[in-house]
Amino acid sequence: MAGSMPDTGDGDAATVSAAEIARLAGVGRAAVSNWRRRYGDFPEPVGGTDTSPSFDLREVRGWLEQQGKLARAPSVESVWQLMDAARGRLDTADAVAFAGAALLVAASERDTAAVADAELDDRIRAVFTAVPDTGAPELPPVHTFREALEALAELAREEGGPQEAFERLYERFLTSVTRQFTATPDELAELMVDLAGRPGGTVFDPACGAATLLRTAFLRGRGVRPVGQELAAGLARLGRVRLALAGAEPDIRAGDSLRADAFPDLSADAVLVYPPFNQRDWGVEELGFDARWEYGLPAKGDSELAWVQHALARVRPGGAVVVVLPPGVASRRSGRRIRSELLRRGALRAVVALPAGLAPPMGVPLTLWVLRRPAENEPAPSDVLMVDAAAAVAEPAWPKVREAVLDAYEPFAAGRETGGEEAGYRRAVPVVDLLGEDVDVTPARHLSPAAPDVSGLGEARKALAGLAGRLPGLLPEVAEASPGSRAAVTVHDLVRRGQVELLWTPSHRRGEDDAAGPEALLAFTVKDVLSGGPPSQRIPEGADTVRARPGDVLVPRAPLARPAARVVADTEAGTPVAGNVVVVRPDPDAVDPWFLAAVFSGSEVAQRSSSLHRSSLVDVRRVELPRLPLLDQQRIGAAFRRLDEFRTALDGLYRAGDEARRTMVDGLIHGALRPIADGPDGTPGG
Repeated sequence: MAGSMPDTGDGDAATVSAAEIARLAGVGRAAVSNWRRRYGDFPEPVGGTDTSPSFDLREVRGWLEQQGKLARAPSVESVWQLMDAARGRLDTADAVAFAGAALLVAASERDTAAVADAELDDRIRAVFTAVPDTGAPELPPVHTFREALEALAELAREEGGPQEAFERLYERFLTSVTRQFTATPDELAELMVDLAGRPGGTVFDPACGAATLLRTAFLRGRGVRPVGQELAAGLARLGRVRLALAGAEPDIRAGDSLRADAFPDLSADAVLVYPPFNQRDWGVEELGFDARWEYGLPAKGDSELAWVQHALARVRPGGAVVVVLPPGVASRRSGRRIRSELLRRGALRAVVALPAGLAPPMGVPLTLWVLRRPAENEPAPSDVLMVDAAAAVAEPAWPKVREAVLDAYEPFAAGRETGGEEAGYRRAVPVVDLLGEDVDVTPARHLSPAAPDVSGLGEARKALAGLAGRLPGLLPEVAEASPGSRAAVTVHDLVRRGQVELLWTPSHRRGEDDAAGPEALLAFTVKDVLSGGPPSQRIPEGADTVRARPGDVLVPRAPLARPAARVVADTEAGTPVAGNVVVVRPDPDAVDPWFLAAVFSGSEVAQRSSSLHRSSLVDVRRVELPRLPLLDQQRIGAAFRRLDEFRTALDGLYRAGDEARRTMVDGLIHGALRPIADGPDGTPGG
């Protein structure tokens, strides 16, 4: 865990980084640096490095409380820091599971302080070790966890109950393990439960992770008994605790579902699973004659089809199976025979293509396969529903995607007339049409593109004419002048004089930022500087960053073909700035910000960028600018500001024109538009 040192004994102190202190106090990293400079009694570092020191957690909490900078009510972050002793001894998932077990025990007691350590220790251990596996880790003594337990209980009172408090703690856990664990989003889990018909009875997940699918099924189903298996024992324990806190009595086992099936005789009412993708070593050699491969032996590169068949083998006849799969499974040549058998026997009922960016991995447009175990002597269905949700929604947002998918699937599942293909996004395709040479069940291959909406072309023409007419008026009035020779000064010289301050922004990795949680901030990026658009990169609340002020000039450090700079407006004050963007903060009594922005957008920076390697950074300190009085700077700055507006309008004109062009091309191809011919030779006119 970043910023923490393992607790190797009862006497070792937990430590925190400056960023974690900032989160504890609900302030930015800069405030912590300021406290260290201003207050002589601020705790001294006990480890780390000069640039990334670590501090004793108890000393820091004591100082924050003494200064009135620590809220009395515990926060998720404060509880997370108090769990440091457990995280030092346990895997992070096990540490959170241990906290959940303690919270579950505490929920049954009015006052855990009245319970002896030994009894409390036994009761927490009983909850934690309820998942059968080959070896639960050694748990920390309960007396080292008393303070965290009390804070957890208080957090539960503040959050509305143990379940709510633990879910907040689970969200904090996810922000710390984004690279090790792919969590199923709640919205995806809800859609999968709906596609399974909100099942009751036994619901099984053979790759349950932290049990999000099972928990959702339990909360939204009818008398659900959650059953699951998970390869990682720590996640299995975490999932079981989440379910227990939700009120379920789950049966969760640890182990490899394909190689060591813990439920060989299970006949579940429904199976929901988001299996691992692209497993090469899934056990094809030792499982070649396994009875589960009823529809064909999966190839070594088709682990996903092994999971599909495992799920079908563990559901009762007529029971539903919903599986998350990568799009390639629908068309991979090695899986043709299995797909063909799934279709012939009526097991595959629907394939739903989701837009990319809704669930991890964010760059992959995932698909949902809805299957049903065929009942004996039941005739196979004659068609399969194909849904392309990406074609149904303009923006990939869960509420609209869920509505579009269920609007297509629920009438189909109920046997009602769906009206055939609708809006190019759904169609009940005859099975016989899918049993071609490739047996390709990719939805987009079987749907016609939606007819383009050409109703607004007339208004688009008027808008284009208006935009084009505005452009000349946006150019500033200028007159030719003799350049002569001007004295120059570098940015470095201005920094030494105190007329400009350079603030270097820390880097934030995209993979972590995308899972930054509900309290994430949006920061300016290089892309936002170039486009002039709103901040777009998510960074965690409390992350080390620079906050922009009005008049700051944002300059990309990466070499660009078209250099640009952005002046921060009053309404953008306080916005964080992401890595590879330097903040140039001028003294407004000495340097005009728009003049600075003009310099950084000029040809000198372009020439510097073109001579750099792609991995190099532009050294803004070496950029030269004319030495001019402030009034002259302001005149040039005002002219550049109008040119910046001109560039924005020009970009808007291009986008609007390109959109009109694409609409007309699509309209002509699909017959929604026809060219008007004036002459006998058919030359278009009008």
